[in-house]
Amino acid sequence: MVELKLFPKHTGIWDGTYTRIGADGNLIDKWRSRLTIRMLPENKYHQVNQYFWDDGFEECLDFGICPFNEKGELIFENPRLSGKAWETGRSVVLIWEYKHRPGLTLFEQIDLIGNDDHRVRVWKWTENDNFLGITMINERKVGNESDIDPNFWVELPQKRTNGQASRSDT
Repeated sequence: MVELKLFPKHTGIWDGTYTRIGADGNLIDKWRSRLTIRMLPENKYHQVNQYFWDDGFEECLDFGICPFNEKGELIFENPRLSGKAWETGRSVVLIWEYKHRPGLTLFEQIDLIGNDDHRVRVWKWTENDNFLGITMINERKVGNESDIDPNFWVELPQKRTNGQASRSDT
């Protein structure tokens, strides 16, 4: 197993803003976020994204407990999406596909800046041979992994958004 250098730095609680821009440069959507991320024994990764829109709509997307393979790639497979992530230089790179929209692929790059307490991320949306736009994400770390309330994980099944599609991927 490859030694993971960046993934452990991404654990904890991150608050941020997602801004979705179409290929024409126009604003499509904007929402607030809270990501809760932990590393589990035997190189497992667990991420939960909570999204909040100004109209009161909320989502809680649990990516499940995901393993790293022998090359250090994070493999995620859940009812919504399939993909992998890996460390490269100072960045974490992800490629995933949404299962409810065959041909829709996202390419993401995540970079830690400052004292590793600020993340900037970009999703590049493509569908078949078309560029659909980007989502820009700006996040600040508001808590370490040790600051995650253990009840968060206990209460998670009642918070999860059901269904394959979500407002954030339309």
